[in-house]
Amino acid sequence: MYAITTSARMQHGNRGCFFIPEPYYTYSYSNILIVMNTHKPIILTGTANKPFARKLAKHLGLSLGRTEFARFSDEEIRVIVWEDVKDKDVYIVQPTSAPANERIMELLLMAHAAKELGARSITAIIPFFGYRRQEKQKAPGETLAFELVTHLLKTAGVSRTLVMDLHKEHTLRFFEQADIDVYELCAFDVIINHFQQKRLKNFVVVAPDEGSVPESARYAEALHVPLVRIYKHRSMRKKDEVVVDGFEGDVQGKNVLIIDDEINTGGTLVGAAHILKEKGARNMYVAATHGILSSPAVKRLQNSPIQEVVITDTIELPKEKQIKKIHVLSVAPLFAEYIYKYLEKKLK
Repeated sequence: MYAITTSARMQHGNRGCFFIPEPYYTYSYSNILIVMNTHKPIILTGTANKPFARKLAKHLGLSLGRTEFARFSDEEIRVIVWEDVKDKDVYIVQPTSAPANERIMELLLMAHAAKELGARSITAIIPFFGYRRQEKQKAPGETLAFELVTHLLKTAGVSRTLVMDLHKEHTLRFFEQADIDVYELCAFDVIINHFQQKRLKNFVVVAPDEGSVPESARYAEALHVPLVRIYKHRSMRKKDEVVVDGFEGDVQGKNVLIIDDEINTGGTLVGAAHILKEKGARNMYVAATHGILSSPAVKRLQNSPIQEVVITDTIELPKEKQIKKIHVLSVAPLFAEYIYKYLEKKLK
């Protein structure tokens, strides 16, 4: 069981990065129990990531609330909240990963059930937010799906959301426009801690494209290593093929860490790894917050020159995708920390 502390490396607006240093903690487990027993929050979970929800509840000294999920013959989803949530603060854990539409519907039904049962407040804990990429119109008639989902959450009864490493920071405005308080947590320090413990020598951080430069630079600075930039463009002839225009920095004989916010099909990432290997890179590591790992990502990663792929548990990793190369870090303590700190402030 963890006791929990906070170290805020970055804070701007409602966005914050929280880190649980090990093995030292400021708050004792007895402090956590006092806060939880006073507020008696209810933790509910959908079917998307039950292991994450169980970890979150355990860190807070709580048990998961009782729910029931079923399907009608026409595939409609039925949700029943059996827990007494009247006048309670309810936290619903449900990343909206694939299949995104079903996950979102489950979340909406759970929130609406809690609302109808008289919950005092409803917080949606969405470690991975589906429809995150549909935040701008690229063609006439295209809808802002991100914006629509936030308004659906509000209609269902959600008043607060906890998310992690959204694809674009400006998307926080959609929650605010829907009158939902939003707090974005970051996996930055959890990943940094993992690589600091490796004590790698002769090491560089590689920004695989122009968009990743700011975040990659933060990692390089925190690890006190050089930053290497790749200048590239996508091939017009072959899907997932990357054409490298040049490098800024040297990878010859270096251990390499490639940073991204998510791994989807892995095509671009593995292509970049092969190019780095051709340029003389030694051991290659990849770190990303969200392991979407759509087909054929796992096969590509397995057959790639990448030594280790580090992801977090924002999305559950099924057994068929669990290979030795993939190392999963838990960010459930960060979400537990936020809940604890938020409820503790309400006592003062």
